[in-house]
Amino acid sequence: MSKFEALLENFQTDKKIRIGIVNAADEAAIKAVFHPKIREFLKPVLIGDEAAIRGILSKLNESAEIIPAATDEECAQIGVKLTKDKQIDFLMKGHLSTRTFLRAVVNKEHGISGGRLLGHIVLDDVPAYHKLLLTTDGGMVLKPDKEEKKQLIAYSIEVMNKIGVAKPKVALLAASESVNPKVPSSVEAEEIMREIQAEAPESCDIDGPISLDLAVSKEIARQKEYDSAVAGDADILVGPDITTMNVLGKSLTVLAGGEMAGIIMGAEVPIVMVSRASTENEKMYAILMAMYCSKED
Repeated sequence: MSKFEALLENFQTDKKIRIGIVNAADEAAIKAVFHPKIREFLKPVLIGDEAAIRGILSKLNESAEIIPAATDEECAQIGVKLTKDKQIDFLMKGHLSTRTFLRAVVNKEHGISGGRLLGHIVLDDVPAYHKLLLTTDGGMVLKPDKEEKKQLIAYSIEVMNKIGVAKPKVALLAASESVNPKVPSSVEAEEIMREIQAEAPESCDIDGPISLDLAVSKEIARQKEYDSAVAGDADILVGPDITTMNVLGKSLTVLAGGEMAGIIMGAEVPIVMVSRASTENEKMYAILMAMYCSKED
């Protein structure tokens, strides 16, 4: 059984979770919501061209609530308003551009971000690793500063808590485990580690700077005589910039045979924004991740 399948088996809720698909004239998005493994937990709210959506539903022999909208902008605005009005529990981007979708989310007057940082939080099921591995940020924040990295860590800890990991192990990635004044991210990693250890010691075990191999391989940590609660057992990998984490994420899927599920955290509700290249399972697992993060404890 895959690690995502185990996560799915453990999911429980007392009531259906309401998912709003923004511009739902998107067969792949609707199929993901009606995936047989998660459909029983969800109440879909489909926003967009009513005739097009009904055509897809008819083709799939499904039914759902439809809220008509004429344009991409109107779809996004309706989705955000439904969220603010507590009518849906999380959003999913359908057939519209990311820019149009996020413009409504971050709108200062009507949006749902409240000026907070939006971060891309990904769970990875890598065959070579013994548990689900969370990586951030490979999709939203280009070059996070120290405070932004601390916010991304907070989102990551929240996600791990939601899926049942009470005190996750956080690795602040660098080229090596040594602080190098010529590499600002390594200096910053040590500062972040010290600050979180002082401010919230019970929230996580944290180590940084630490190299990727030390973070995920107990054998390499043993060979290098590196002693750390995080070494070889990291739950969360935090990178120095978007390029590092985007390359790592695609390496884990394309080269290492892993599967990923990613959501956006930081808004009033989780947001699912999957790549066109995502598999049907990856879309379903992203929805599952949002289900965990949106349901009441």
